[in-house]
Amino acid sequence: MEQTYYPQPHRVTLCTVGTKIVFCVLALTLTYLTAAEPVAHTATLDGHKIHYLSTGKGEEALVFIHGWTCDSTFWKGQAPVYEARRSLLIDLPGHGLSDKPNISYTMDLFARSVEAVMTHAKVSKATLIGHSMGSPVAVQFLRLYPDKVAAIVIVDGSLPMPPKDEAERRKQLAQAAATAKSLRAPGYKTFDTYVINTMFIKQTDPALRTEILTKMLAAPQYVMASAMDGMNAMTTLTERYPQVPVEAVMQKRGNATGFDEFLKQHFRLVDYREWDDTGHFLMMERPDRFNKVLVEFLDRK
Repeated sequence: MEQTYYPQPHRVTLCTVGTKIVFCVLALTLTYLTAAEPVAHTATLDGHKIHYLSTGKGEEALVFIHGWTCDSTFWKGQAPVYEARRSLLIDLPGHGLSDKPNISYTMDLFARSVEAVMTHAKVSKATLIGHSMGSPVAVQFLRLYPDKVAAIVIVDGSLPMPPKDEAERRKQLAQAAATAKSLRAPGYKTFDTYVINTMFIKQTDPALRTEILTKMLAAPQYVMASAMDGMNAMTTLTERYPQVPVEAVMQKRGNATGFDEFLKQHFRLVDYREWDDTGHFLMMERPDRFNKVLVEFLDRK
């Protein structure tokens, strides 16, 4: 295993001079000794297998939830974090190495799959880290299992917000219907390629762009279409969870959505960050910066 040390802030401040330098070296050594590569496991939900990776021990864990037509490998840049902490990385049903039955892929199904993995791994409470579609999955999990959520990290994800008026509601319904039709058409991969390409910026590494496109386009068509339907069908968030700390790390876009204010109304929003030098897959494009933000949140939440 390639050993990668991710310095936490308090360890850095100890590395100054004299005996404190020796202490810093010892801290690095201990980190290497306790870090572990993920081990593959299989849980079951409704008779279908769910693949996941597990590191560490304990009843509380970080749970990494990937986005639409992605898989657990999209978190590989976070290895310095999850190899040093109790963590679970899930392939949601229909994705990655999990079973791909031709069923309805709703946010409720995905949330129940997270719970099935946690139960199998003997984890009773989790900090849910959701990228893109993983964010509504995390919130749906919170709705179903509120006592099992320690915190949520939203990674360029969105949640259903109430429309401003009837015209906006009709527009949203029309867009959802058009997307559903395109994803079920014979030429769906052309549409899907266009959608995925909008998630990058000009500075995105070409090799990373190719890797992401290849993996996402490999998803079965029925999974693509049904999971998109599932996101669009999720009910608007009206509940309030002031006890749940939330961190949001977002790609900066030109249009102001008021998403930060929406989150403040429903959660204990610890921080809301927008990055203007990355695309949608910010944890892959800027892994070191993202890991630093994640660890800081985990240490103070």
